[in-house]
Amino acid sequence: MEENAVNLLEDILRIYAPSGKEEPLSRFLAEKMKSLGFKDIIIDRVNNVIGTIGSGSPSVLLCGHMDTVPGIQPVRISEGLVFGRGAIDAKSSLAAMIMAASKFVDKGDLGKIIVSGVVDEEGTGIGIKELIKNDVRADYAIFGEPSGIENITIGYKGRISLTIICKTASVHASAPWMSQNAVEKAFEVWNAIRAYASEKKNEKNRFDSLTACITKIRGGTAHNVLPGTCKITTDIRIPPQMSCSTVYQGIMKIIDKYQTDLSFPKIEIEVGDMTEPFETDRNSLLVKALTAAISEITKKRPMLLRKTGTGDMNAYGHAFRVPVVTYGPGNPHLSHTHKECIEISEYLSSIEIYHKAILNLYKFHQTN
Repeated sequence: MEENAVNLLEDILRIYAPSGKEEPLSRFLAEKMKSLGFKDIIIDRVNNVIGTIGSGSPSVLLCGHMDTVPGIQPVRISEGLVFGRGAIDAKSSLAAMIMAASKFVDKGDLGKIIVSGVVDEEGTGIGIKELIKNDVRADYAIFGEPSGIENITIGYKGRISLTIICKTASVHASAPWMSQNAVEKAFEVWNAIRAYASEKKNEKNRFDSLTACITKIRGGTAHNVLPGTCKITTDIRIPPQMSCSTVYQGIMKIIDKYQTDLSFPKIEIEVGDMTEPFETDRNSLLVKALTAAISEITKKRPMLLRKTGTGDMNAYGHAFRVPVVTYGPGNPHLSHTHKECIEISEYLSSIEIYHKAILNLYKFHQTN
């Protein structure tokens, strides 16, 4: 089993799959699932791959993403480590889920396990949205991301990606009094949005704080022309006690204030992404089952994490209102770096933890 598990991880790391180019990996995993005994294997229209084992109740979704950020990294094994793009984020989690689920082939009445490799997690979430649209629902769900083997992620902040667009008449830079500078005016709007976010900051807890930052700026056409257009793309992270709609409404009140000022240039707003925050109940059967599994394998009680990022579990948890957590091997700080690698021992332990967690969940669910 251990050799097969390492071989699977190595194989999928060798299939380069940046967001939007996951089809070869999807087809490979479909064949691999078939050889391991999965049933009802499908590849949907966006190239998510889905396979099932067992039937009945409870049903558990194990979901990992196939895509990685761009950038080829040589795959190699050295000194107990597997190197390669996606070794941490998050092909090791997906491979571990597949291997853990395969242990339940022909095991009888232990419920239904659904394993899905989704596309575009590093992009705009096309894969998870399609999974939800196709009503791939379960009683419980675990999403594979590098939490570290001794940690369980129970919450992620929400996100709004917002672009501020300011347009003015472009004139020669030698006569700036003839128009308004689109860059300066766009920054005036941005500063008001940033002040709005700062009012909702919790100095003692970043997870409970509303944050906003600029991620991209485009403005101006030449060194001697007053900018006539400026685009500022922002990233706004929303804690669970707020909602995207509430924050968006607050921002639009700021925009409306500038729009009603006839002396202020035209402002447009584009929303690129809107993902609600999500936090699961730390007393749920899922958290208890995974906690018990981690404690048994690692001999340590796991930490329950609330992260300031955003993950696929946000969308799934909101859509189906079921217990959802994120868990997977690896140091998240190595994600997207040229040093991305996973300890083989940790990867193999995560297979055992997923396996034990499902066994525990079945037992707790039946008792409950």
